[in-house]
Amino acid sequence: MKLPPLNAVRAFESAARHASFRLAAAELFVTPGAVSQQIRQLESYLGVSLFRRLPRAVRLTDAGQEFFVAASRHLRGIAQAAERVRPRADTVALTSVPTFATRWLMPRLSRFTHRFPQVQVSVDASSEVADLERDGFDLAVRYGEGHYAGFGSQKLFDAVVAPLCSPTYRAAHFAGGSDLATWRGVRLLHENPPDDLWPQWLAASGMDALDAQAGMYFSYGLLALSAALEGEGVALQPIEFVERELASGALVLADERTYATGRCYTLVWPGRELRSAVANFRDWIIAEVESGPALAQLPSVANPAPQDAVAKPKP
Repeated sequence: MKLPPLNAVRAFESAARHASFRLAAAELFVTPGAVSQQIRQLESYLGVSLFRRLPRAVRLTDAGQEFFVAASRHLRGIAQAAERVRPRADTVALTSVPTFATRWLMPRLSRFTHRFPQVQVSVDASSEVADLERDGFDLAVRYGEGHYAGFGSQKLFDAVVAPLCSPTYRAAHFAGGSDLATWRGVRLLHENPPDDLWPQWLAASGMDALDAQAGMYFSYGLLALSAALEGEGVALQPIEFVERELASGALVLADERTYATGRCYTLVWPGRELRSAVANFRDWIIAEVESGPALAQLPSVANPAPQDAVAKPKP
C-alpha cells in the first residue's frame, strides 16, 4: 500500500476544515504559499482537483469532499491512538451518537470532571459508527438493538419517545385534548428518514388516518428538538434527553402516549482490561443512568392507549 505524502494530507485536511488556505497556514505555522504548494502536490499525486479556487475563497470539489471525510477521520484516529499509547494514563476518548452526547452527557459531565479532575476527557459526537480499536476510542455510546459481540457492553436506556412541545404551543393547539381532530391541526417536527418515528407513533396511537409525512423535516433530532423549544410544533424524543426542559417547564408533553422503538442506547468498550481512567468513566456513566431522575418524577408518560395499540420493545 502506497500512501500519499502525509504532510500534504495534513495541509489539505486543515485547509478543507477551515475552507481557507490562510487559516490553515496559521494553524500549521507555515505560509499560505506553502499550504497551496502542499495541496497542489497532493492533487498531482491523486490526479484530481481537490479544491475550486475562487477569487476570495476555496471550495471542495466532489472528490475533495470524499477525500476530506476519509482523511479527517483517519488523522483524528491517529491523533487519538497516539494519545492512548503515550505514558499518560489519565485520558478517555469517547465516541457517541450526537443526541446522547449533547442532550444527556454534556449536562452531567461536570460531575465527572469535578470528581476526577486529573482525567482528560475527549468526546467525539458523530453518527458514524467508529471502530474502537482502529479509530483510537476507549468507549462508545451506540444506538441500536444492543447486541455487540466481542465487546463489553451495558444498556443505558431504551429508546422510548414521547411527543414534546413548548407550553405555549400546547396551550394554543391542545386546549381541547389530544384526540384525532386536535392532531389534524398540529405541525409534526420530523427527523429525516430513516430516523423519523412519526408514522409509528401515529399508528400505535390509533391515529394512522393522519398524514404522517406532513410537517417540517430536520437532518438531526437535535434540530427538531430546538424547533419544538421555539414553538414550531411537536417533536418526538426520549424523555432522558429533555429532563432539564421538562423540569423547568420549557417543554411539556403534548400527549402522554409514548412509543417504544425496540432500540436502545448502549455503552460499549473493548473486550479487554481497561485503563483505570476509562473504567472510572464507564462506571460513572452507568451509575449516572441508574441514579437519574425516575420518570415518575417527571410529567407522566404512561400510555393510556390499549396495550395492543402500543409497539413493544423487541426481545
